Amino acid sequence: MKAVRIHEFGDVNVLRWEETPRPKPRTGQVLIKVESSGVNYADIMRRRGGYPGPDLPSTLGLEAAGSVVELGEGVSGLTVGQRVMAMGQGGNAEFVAVNASYAFPYPETLNPVHAGGMPVVFLTAYHLLKTRGQMQKGDTVLVQAGASGVGTVAIQLAKAWGARVITTASTQDKLDLARSLGADVTINYTTQDFEAVVQKETDGQGVALVLECVGGPVLEKSVRCVASYGRLVAYGNASGTPATIPAADIFPANRTVIGFSMGRSPAGRLDHKQAWAELLPLVAKGQAKLVVDQVLPMSQAAKAHQHLANRGTRGKVILTP
Repeated sequence: MKAVRIHEFGDVNVLRWEETPRPKPRTGQVLIKVESSGVNYADIMRRRGGYPGPDLPSTLGLEAAGSVVELGEGVSGLTVGQRVMAMGQGGNAEFVAVNASYAFPYPETLNPVHAGGMPVVFLTAYHLLKTRGQMQKGDTVLVQAGASGVGTVAIQLAKAWGARVITTASTQDKLDLARSLGADVTINYTTQDFEAVVQKETDGQGVALVLECVGGPVLEKSVRCVASYGRLVAYGNASGTPATIPAADIFPANRTVIGFSMGRSPAGRLDHKQAWAELLPLVAKGQAKLVVDQVLPMSQAAKAHQHLANRGTRGKVILTP
């Protein structure tokens, strides 16, 4: 089979679309013939050497969708021929073996190309808002990077669950997208001070929940946007810049700063099946959808990586074999 692989860390030139042995499903795994696979910012970081993964050379990709072609020993509840979307290392390939507990059947009404880009962003947004963020109906939520893959889903879920949503982006086009998804207030962070706008829009009270993935000064300012007894969930550091958060910005207002990494969460700590039980009905009713920026062949993985790294995406980039 062919796969998107790296033999060393570096720029997009280290990406190879090459032949590699087809994986065999181990005990508890299923083998999937891939129809589509998403590209996430974690893949950019992995290519650069800043994200954990298997020893080199290795295949990129953290999610995929396709048909089950083989069951490993001990697998039950899934059948050969069943269409699933899944999370697991090596999704940017013609075949991928994943743990059966991370393979989720999806309805025939779902676009099979879109399915390959859904697991990471939908589950991340769900756990940010519900599992870690404990969002309640009536909360005001600040979603940083509202035009990103996670951001576009988080806006829709927060609105479906009764929140008021404030979001940020870098261009009017991205702000228009966020508003079309339900955002109540949009802020161009390149021309506006988002902290000042948030304070104005909340009458100086701040927001109940912030979803933050940029790091650096954005994280520092975001903490000050949190209301008394509110929460900030940090789930990335896209800027690559360290942040300094004074204790005085946290304890006087009883603010809570929470970390979240789905990839580093021990197996069983996050209830993905319950998440899909809530998410798929929202998708079926049109209350949540995957925003697809581009669909590219896997042989053009370098183009996908460059597009994400340049912050040009509006939603998700998907690769097909």
